[in-house]
Amino acid sequence: MNKKIFFSLGAGLFTGLLLIVIFLQILGLTWKQSVIFESCQGDYIKYGSYDPYCLSIIKQNQPLNSNYVILVSRKDDKNYGHILNYIDPDPLSEDEIKNSRVIWSVEGIEVTFPAGHKLYIPKESFTGGR
Repeated sequence: MNKKIFFSLGAGLFTGLLLIVIFLQILGLTWKQSVIFESCQGDYIKYGSYDPYCLSIIKQNQPLNSNYVILVSRKDDKNYGHILNYIDPDPLSEDEIKNSRVIWSVEGIEVTFPAGHKLYIPKESFTGGR
């Protein structure tokens, strides 16, 4: 009889913890995040709106996996900005992500990833405080 109670309590505890982890994953809770890559706007570009800006690729560690996002924010405020999910069909290592190339222009930002994919972010998406 004691074995059945012990097993039931263990199974209930395990199920409860699993449900909490799944719930936290659904909410998108991030345990830790770190900047993998960063490129900041040069002095030769002026957007005339809260300049200068930086583009960062950030790794977010979540309960069941890791996620990468691209953030374009003011250089002095990394808590607010234009956020995009980093979608690349080829699995890249963090060292490969660091080899991304960024071209800043008066029209926007062009990012070229090591796998050859390009992403263009128009300045209207990240300037003006939205």
